[in-house]
Amino acid sequence: MAGDLKQRLNRLESKAELLARTYAQLIESRNAAEAKIAELTALCDSYRKEIDRLSTEVEYLKMAHTVAPTRSDVAATRAMLAELVRDIDRCIADIGD
Repeated sequence: MAGDLKQRLNRLESKAELLARTYAQLIESRNAAEAKIAELTALCDSYRKEIDRLSTEVEYLKMAHTVAPTRSDVAATRAMLAELVRDIDRCIADIGD
């Protein structure tokens, strides 16, 4: 009976050691996974910031392209300004008479 009890205690001890080793490996794996999650979260945040910056830049470029005058726009604006200046000169001449 004492030998049987001794064998049971030895088996329990070996199982406990195996359980402790397995637990330590799981803890190590969990810590590595948490570190990887933190790294990937930081990377994801930096990508989001880069996407936001590039989206803003695209919007600015779209606006600049829309606002940028073409040669025909510049010529039409100059002609309109020249006509306005002539009208102002005529009005000044009429007031002076």
